[in-house]
Amino acid sequence: MASMQTSSLPSPPSREAEDPPEPRSKWLRPEVWLIFAVIAVVAPVVLVARARAARHTAELPKLGHIVPFSLTRESGAPFSSAELAGKVWVADFVFLGCTESCPMLTTRMSNLQKRLAEEEAKLGGSLPVRLLSITIDPLNDTTARLSEYATRWGADPKRWTFATGSTAEIQHVVADGFKVAYGKVDDGAGAFEIMHGNWFVLVDGEGAIRGYYSTDRPEEMTAITADVVRLAEQAGR
Repeated sequence: MASMQTSSLPSPPSREAEDPPEPRSKWLRPEVWLIFAVIAVVAPVVLVARARAARHTAELPKLGHIVPFSLTRESGAPFSSAELAGKVWVADFVFLGCTESCPMLTTRMSNLQKRLAEEEAKLGGSLPVRLLSITIDPLNDTTARLSEYATRWGADPKRWTFATGSTAEIQHVVADGFKVAYGKVDDGAGAFEIMHGNWFVLVDGEGAIRGYYSTDRPEEMTAITADVVRLAEQAGR
């Protein structure tokens, strides 16, 4: 699903929002919003349909492979896809100036982190699972801002990484690797909005994409937990 974003930094419950990033307009021109909304919804739609059709089978489908990437984590240290080899992981795409869908995405990821901890407690051991949130606004979302954002949302740095990079790197990873459409839309007055889909993408330890999950659908947020645990247990055999 596409999203129209606004400009102020989301406000987690316990602390005041930091200074907002560079100005953005609140509303898109309707015709431009419609174009990007269609792109963000349609781009992964065939893959999503395949994933949903196979979700209750013994084997999740392989919907493609991510491209290798090298980014920077919120601590300022390098972060690459090589660190995720052999692990099951879930990625999403956010930016800190978003006040509509991105706080919802981050809330869903935080909930997934909690559910995974509960599953590990039941199993009596850790699962080889990682969570990755990639900013799609690297010009504004510095490592310092990402670090504070991660802390405010209770991200466990051993499990949940926030990553940034150059605009070209982000474009390569998100659009070419994950096949998720996004883009900046100029409002004609020098400001912009960022359009993107509200997806969690499940990737296995070999870099194969195994599912797209709409964060707008509660049943898919339940399904992703089961699918992550299933893949993690298979990887450990």
